[in-house]
Amino acid sequence: MASRKYENLKKQKNSILSEVKSDNAKFAAISGEARRVSQVSANASVILADLDKQFEQATKLTGSDISFLFFATALQCIRQYLLTPFKERLTDKASAKEAHLEEKRIFDRVSADGQEKTKRYYASLRDIMIQGVPYDTQFGSADFGLGLSGNAHRFRTLGHDPLFGWVFGTANIMTNTLTDWSFQSYHIKPSPMADGRMKPRIVQHADTLLMLEKVMERSKTEPQALALAVIKQRLHLKSDMFSVAGLPIPGMTALSPEMAQLLAEHGVDTANMLTVGKQAAYAIFINTLVAVIHGLFYEEAFGARSLYDVRTRKILSYSNLIASASNLIAVAVMGAVSVLTANPGPGKNALRYLDVGGLAVTIYRIVNDRKFIKQVKQEFLEKEFYNLVMGEKIEI
Repeated sequence: MASRKYENLKKQKNSILSEVKSDNAKFAAISGEARRVSQVSANASVILADLDKQFEQATKLTGSDISFLFFATALQCIRQYLLTPFKERLTDKASAKEAHLEEKRIFDRVSADGQEKTKRYYASLRDIMIQGVPYDTQFGSADFGLGLSGNAHRFRTLGHDPLFGWVFGTANIMTNTLTDWSFQSYHIKPSPMADGRMKPRIVQHADTLLMLEKVMERSKTEPQALALAVIKQRLHLKSDMFSVAGLPIPGMTALSPEMAQLLAEHGVDTANMLTVGKQAAYAIFINTLVAVIHGLFYEEAFGARSLYDVRTRKILSYSNLIASASNLIAVAVMGAVSVLTANPGPGKNALRYLDVGGLAVTIYRIVNDRKFIKQVKQEFLEKEFYNLVMGEKIEI
């Protein structure tokens, strides 16, 4: 009996000793982990500096990345000088020549036999095809205080507006009328000049709403007239757009004809807006193309995909920056040569190659890519520092 009690006590003692040893091991592990975390905390600045170096090392451009950089820069430079320069402005006569030839090719195929003659709110097919657009009329504008002399008529008539012109310009052509910037319309009629010649003249007020109603009615019964008027409107806008005077910014005529003309005189007109938009669109396309191709070369051995994406962003930012900087330098040098030689030719020609749209894309890339890289870097540092602090998980 005593022996059995002794054995039980011995087992209890061994069990207690085993638990004590296990607890001591756990306490030792916890103590060691606490010392490790304390050391990490004490050396946080050094560790973060080392992690920062690791990030830079992981995202620095490699030899293949440099090849992509040169490739992207070359594409941007080719675009700047071959695909998206500003078009040279022509005189009104030279600018209209091509449009008139295209108009003749189209209208020569159309027969106007048996059509009604021009009358109020109705222009015959023959007049639509042969006569100039009625909203070009300046004769008689002084009688109504419209101020349509010279190039001002392009900024004071809705027919010349690249936005409103598709409605009011087309309606004017079909009704032989003119609609000014305040949506007031006027009848146009051939009238004798002092030398006896007949010339289109602004003769009296017209009802703008009635004009539009007549156009809608005729479009249903005579769709050919609408088609010809739209073609004539398109070709007229095309002929004026790249002339020296240009066309106003879409919609600006209805807001302020004076501001529309002032902006156009300083280069802010439809043609230049289209060119700047084209420059930006092509630059974005090249960036997208390079990003997609570079992304195809990703391998897991390169590390996290986000770190590889940082390299892609660097390629795009650097290539855009190099291309834009070289473009600005080239334009500046040509401008300086123009000033030093007193020859305006080189400077004027240089401005045609100023990559305004590409520069805007470059600024966007620098700001946006820098933000992206900063975010990825922050996530990298937080993750790696967290791993150092947590270490291996301790089972307790």
